[in-house]
Amino acid sequence: MEYIIKNINDYKDLNINNFKGIIKKEKFDKIFKLKNNNDKLRSLVGELILIELFNKNNIKYQEIEIIYNEYGKPLIKDSKYFYNISHSGDYVICALSNKQIGIDIEKVRDINLKISNQFATKSEKEYINNPKTFFQIYILKEAYFKMLGTNLNNILNIEFNIKDNTITCSNSNINASFINDLDDYIISYIETK
Repeated sequence: MEYIIKNINDYKDLNINNFKGIIKKEKFDKIFKLKNNNDKLRSLVGELILIELFNKNNIKYQEIEIIYNEYGKPLIKDSKYFYNISHSGDYVICALSNKQIGIDIEKVRDINLKISNQFATKSEKEYINNPKTFFQIYILKEAYFKMLGTNLNNILNIEFNIKDNTITCSNSNINASFINDLDDYIISYIETK
């Protein structure tokens, strides 16, 4: 698994129109239609990171076809590679792997911990006692469902246990880990074994 993290503030002065020929037309059009400028920037940076990862792995961005499953998960048609993009606050992360992968990033912030009742199992709720532990469980669940490329309907059917920075999952066919590259952010990735 390879990943790249970028701060969108490093791209504030870029004009999205300068990337019209670099980014695939359908993706460019989708980004251009976004109303919020920060959302445009996050999407643009995500695509630029994806291109950078593709280049590192000799994948020709303009030659591949991105298809989407019924839940909107992007897949590279007829490829052994999988990718996932996530963003929060000022950061965008993109991961590329030869295994199914999901990645998620969240800025740690004050939050009502009772919201965990919507997604956490009993054991996970016992672990959650502050915003950091809340977001650790939350992003593991997000990354898991992003890896599967499905919706969150079965969110209580998967359970994560975190002890001494080791993550175990009720699904023994996956590896889960945190990436500790940024202060004030929690980043997790999940991929199939």
